[in-house]
Order: sequence, then C-alpha cells, then structure tokens
Amino acid sequence: MYKKFLVIIILLLSFSKAQAETFIPAQPTMSTKQLRPEMSGYMLTVIKGTEPIRIPIKIVSVVPQKPKTNISDVILIKILGKYKVAHGMSGSPVYVNGKLIGAVAIGWEFGDHSLCCVTPIEDMCKIFDDSSSVKTASQKNLALSNIIFSGIRINNNQSLENMAKRLGVNLVQGISGGPTGNIQTSSLRPGDAVTALLIWGDVEAGASGTVTATDRNGRFLAFGHDFTQKGSVAYPAAKSYVHQIIDSLAFPQRLSTSMGINGMFVQDRAAGLGGVLGQYPQSIAAEFNFKDLDNNIERNYKFRVIADEFLSQELIQGLYAGLLEEAWGRKGQGSISVNLRLDGKNLPKGWARKDVYYSTDNVVVKEAFEDVSKIINAYLTQPFSETLPAGFKLTIEASQSPKILFIEDVKTVSRASPGQEVNVEVTLRSWRKEPVKRVFKLKVPEGASGTAELIVRGGSVNSMGQPGLEGGYKSINSLERMLREISAIDGNNQLFLELNVDQSGNELARALNKRKGSKHDEEDYSNDYLDEEQEFLSDTKERRMNEGNLKIYNSEHYIDGLQRRLIHIVGK
Repeated sequence: MYKKFLVIIILLLSFSKAQAETFIPAQPTMSTKQLRPEMSGYMLTVIKGTEPIRIPIKIVSVVPQKPKTNISDVILIKILGKYKVAHGMSGSPVYVNGKLIGAVAIGWEFGDHSLCCVTPIEDMCKIFDDSSSVKTASQKNLALSNIIFSGIRINNNQSLENMAKRLGVNLVQGISGGPTGNIQTSSLRPGDAVTALLIWGDVEAGASGTVTATDRNGRFLAFGHDFTQKGSVAYPAAKSYVHQIIDSLAFPQRLSTSMGINGMFVQDRAAGLGGVLGQYPQSIAAEFNFKDLDNNIERNYKFRVIADEFLSQELIQGLYAGLLEEAWGRKGQGSISVNLRLDGKNLPKGWARKDVYYSTDNVVVKEAFEDVSKIINAYLTQPFSETLPAGFKLTIEASQSPKILFIEDVKTVSRASPGQEVNVEVTLRSWRKEPVKRVFKLKVPEGASGTAELIVRGGSVNSMGQPGLEGGYKSINSLERMLREISAIDGNNQLFLELNVDQSGNELARALNKRKGSKHDEEDYSNDYLDEEQEFLSDTKERRMNEGNLKIYNSEHYIDGLQRRLIHIVGK
C-alpha cells in the first residue's frame, strides 16, 4: 500500500513538472526568421465534420511587434482558393515546407477575409513556461473566437446580454449538440476543432478553436490567442464536430458542437491556450427548475460550470436569469417564488433561502436575481473557507397573477401592562379576494413604560438592518456566520409584528447624562448602548422572538403594507 502511494505521488510530481516544461511540438517547426514573402504552404483546419483538410496559403509578410508586447512577430498570410478565415479557426496550424510556423489567430471585420495573422509557434511554445515573460494580454478586438451558447436562445435575452457586457465578450447563437459531459478517450490532433468550455450539460457555452500542435507528454496548444485572459485555468477541452461555415460580410463563423471532453486547458495566455489530455477539471454543479403555474408547464436544466470562483458567479447568475427568460417566454408583470439551495464543502447539511417577488414592470430582471446573484457571489468569493466542490439549485414558480397579501387593517388593545400578552388581529387581503383575519400574540417587555409602538409590515417595508455590522461593533468572521446573517435578512414573503417600547427615556440617555463632566475619558461605554446596536441581526431577531415582542409569519405570498398602532403602558 505504501509503495502504491509513493508511485502515485511520483506520477503526480512528474506530471506537474511536465506541465511546467517548455513545450516541444511533436511536429517539426520553422522560425519566423526563416520565412520570406511569397513562400507557399498550407493551413490545416476542419471545414465540415471532424477531418482537417489542407488549405493552400502564401506568406505575405512578417510584421515585427513592439518590444513590450507578448508576441515577438506576427506572420501575415493570404488564404488561397475558395475558403476564407472564420471565427473558430483560431489555432489552425500553418505549415511551410512541411514545417509548423504557427497558428491562425487574428482577422479583420468587414475586411478581406482571405487575409489573417499567424502567432509564431516559438511564442506559443512558451505558454507552459513559468517565465514571467509569458504574460496574459488581450487581442480580443481582432481574435477569432466568440462565446457560443447552445441549448438556450440568446436573441433578445437581456440577462445574457448583460452578462456578456460584464465579461467583455461577444455572444454567438449555437445549435444544440450531444451530451457534452461525456468523457472521450480519443486524442487530439493538429487541425482538430476543439472547444474551451465554460458551461456544459443541458446548456453549453464556450469558445471554438483549433488544435495547433501536440507534444510527447500528452499536452497540446490551441487558439493562437487568449480567451479569458485568466492565466492559469482549468477549462474542459472538448473535440468538436463542425456543421458549416456561416458566411458573413462582418466575419464568417464556423458552427460546431462539442462531442465530448478529451482533457482540459490549463493555460490561457497571450500566445494561445495550453492543455493536457486525459485530465479533467473540477466543476460546479448547477440545476434550474421552473414551473409556469398559469399553464402548468415545467422545465428542468442541469449543467456544470467551470470551478473559478470569480468567473463562475458571473456565469451562473447570468445563465439562471437567462434561463428564466427562456423558460417563461414572457416579460412584464408577475410573481415568482424563488428557492435557492447551496451545497458544498463545509456545508454538510446544505443551505437554502426562499423568497417571493412581485413586479408590475418586469419581475424577471428585478430584485429576484439581484438577490440570487449577491448570495452566489458572497458564497463563492467569501474568504473564510474552501467552497469547492459546490452545487447550486434554483427552483422557481412563476405566475402572471399578483401573488400578494395586502395588510388591510390591524386591531389591538389601547392599554397594556409590562409583561402582559396582547392579541393583535391582522386583516390580510389576497389580490381581489375576500380578506382573512389572523390573530397573533405579542408580549409587552418587562419594565416598559410610556408608549409602545406596534408595527405590522411586510418584509420589503422598513426592513430591519444590521446596526451591529454597520456601526463597527460586529464583523463576519466565518462562513457559518455569513450564511446565518443572509438567512436573517427580511424576506418579501414574511409578515412582521414588532412591539417597540418608546425609548425617549432609555438607559442610554440617562447614562450619558450621568457621565457629563466625567474625568474617566477612557471608561468603557459599550454597555450603555441598546442591545440591537451591538448585535447581529440574527441574534436580535432570535432574542426578541424569545422575549415575545417580535413575531415573524412566513407565507407563500409577497406581503405588502405597513400599519402602526400605539399602546399606552400602564402599571400592573
């Protein structure tokens, strides 16, 4: 057993060392110094299906770059014959005299699509180096790749468009393919179409490119330019099937679908992407369940997202909102019930939060997904503990009808004694239905005097804050505490009954008056403040509910309205 363990460790160390070694292509190469204008050669790429074909080219020029750029030279070539360069051909290897000179990388919109630039192979071979000279820099203004979405329509999908703007990428409509998550044992060859996946499963998103070269360590180069500019990455690499080249005056697009995962990209650098075969990255599991209550239609999507805490949250929240637009197929007024569940490392029992939202404008893009996005972002980027592996499950029930409860009236006593329980009758009305009455009990705090204020409100009205955090008396110091405080945030589906004692003559004011002129400037005044001013919101709610002066009622509706009543405190 011990020997087996040592063998595994040695193999892992050998693999890590192999990744850091300079890439030596299995194919013979030629440097840019040996190139001359009018030299002939060919480009290897897939036009349709899976087999690369040779397309004749000639060298136009070798263009030197500025000293501080990440590419030494750029090779300008002209494609001969009927084919033109297209999005998705990035990384297509170019050969002169049977030797690899580099990868197709750059073209021009509304230009001559027979002309393109090639990233020299000597620059691409440095992608795996630890050298700081191999930096990440964007060539995206001219780069031949976009993010292709399949399994969801991107046209007029405002949520996906907003996500693309935040990420600084262009979206292209793809077509659905087979089950992307399948593991493929086949190798990748120079000229093969390959996709760098960000999302895969029932929905797919990624950039299509081409394999440039392979080495004897199971590594490969592709794209000829960067994709996400992230440096070290872990993106699935999937061999792809090319269906057609879509012609365009702006820029042609190679339309392809992924066939299965062959390995993963581990480097995303200025000169291209570097990957390894037979290695598969960790991922985040995500699920989206939708039910249209008006038409009794249900949809379910399961997919995986790259395990990059900072990029993943943008992808997940953008796709969730986009899937709601896709599944519901409408915009405008409506009500949605949102249930978000998190599972992950250090969450043995998981965590969930449910809320209800209503809008007269467009419920799809309003507060619902702002809240979901904040929670996902907070969980994935929190600094306290590892979150991966992780899983997210979002369940939504939607209706065009206003799923609202209005607080119509409140009745209670006008006088009460300290420690007395009082009945509070709340009249609630659903949208255009007969009102219903509910009776709750609240307890007047012991030692109360003067006037108490009864507040009955919906969770979206005058929400309870976090004075302890905002005032600097408390801080979040663990994942458990963070999720506890998120859970404590008032929900739109909650009815709050609060009995607040008039604080005009409270201990704080008296204590401060007593201390006027005190010589003990460094004396601790912290005990003079009210409990809520130094507590977490969750602790305040728990304490007050135990004291009986706060009641929270959870419903399946959005609760709207605010009512106040005054109760005079009299002696026992």
